[in-house]
Amino acid sequence: MPLFMNRINRRATLAFLLAPVMGAALPAHAQAYPDKAVRVIVPFAAGTATDTIARLVGQHIADALKQPVVVDNRAGANGAIGADAVAKARADGYTLLVTTNTTQASNLSLMKSIPYDPQKDFAPISLLGKGAFVLATRADAPFSTLAEFVAHAQKNPGKVSYGSANSSGIISGATLALKSKLDLIHVPYKSGPAALSDVMGGQTSSLFVDIQSALPHLRSGKLKALGVTSAQPHPLLPGVASLASAPGMDNFDLSYWIAVYAPAGTPAPVLQTLNQQVVRFTQSKEVIARFADLGFTVEGSTSAQLDEFTRSEIGKWRSLIHAAGITPE
Repeated sequence: MPLFMNRINRRATLAFLLAPVMGAALPAHAQAYPDKAVRVIVPFAAGTATDTIARLVGQHIADALKQPVVVDNRAGANGAIGADAVAKARADGYTLLVTTNTTQASNLSLMKSIPYDPQKDFAPISLLGKGAFVLATRADAPFSTLAEFVAHAQKNPGKVSYGSANSSGIISGATLALKSKLDLIHVPYKSGPAALSDVMGGQTSSLFVDIQSALPHLRSGKLKALGVTSAQPHPLLPGVASLASAPGMDNFDLSYWIAVYAPAGTPAPVLQTLNQQVVRFTQSKEVIARFADLGFTVEGSTSAQLDEFTRSEIGKWRSLIHAAGITPE
């Protein structure tokens, strides 16, 4: 047998013997992803806008990648509990965070300290979209417009309250109180659904809540809208004024956003797979139409775009919090 044939056979035999060893040495992300259930942590309560969107995008990922996606609500500490859980999770693509500007931008300026770093501890995947908040009150409240609310609060200092369950509500209410010179009582809540229940029950005068969560109650007549936090009136709430029309609130414009992150260090191929699926979700005509009817604009992004956006939002929310006169707690 020719010498070169012996060498070929030896090499083939060696490759055959090493194949199982080399396969076992491959990193997990080089094998098929995902090969088990993916956990999505939502740092807010079930029934919130973030939770609703997380469950829908999770179902899309589950259907596309043929693995279960489990949504885990970890509410508390202004979203810091859930965000911290993801920051400390294994960076393998099996624990994701669907969250908002509260945990990724606002908490840095609202809280004296947080157990995670929004920039260093997360790998951005994609933006999901943006929405606005509405100041709402119970159907039989003694005011029906923003102007009437302001006038009522002026006549009743220290007796009118507003609830909040996230940074958007905290900042909107504090800014309205400061700029319009109102003595309002702030009632913080762990979750939006609990705050909505108290407002409809009359325990709290009003509430800043995302339009998506408020719409069912507004349409049923249990709540009425007083003002929106967007610079312009919202198309789903015709005739409802913007907070920018209140005394001292010129140019006020506050919207919230929702995005998907993974723990820092998650392999690039995994992030790419997840980004592709999230972006496909945001490009679905059915998804776009469904959320447009709920006051939420669906919008995807690249990982790099979300990273840049998150950095810019930290500065924006820092300015909003400073302008509202809020002291970190």
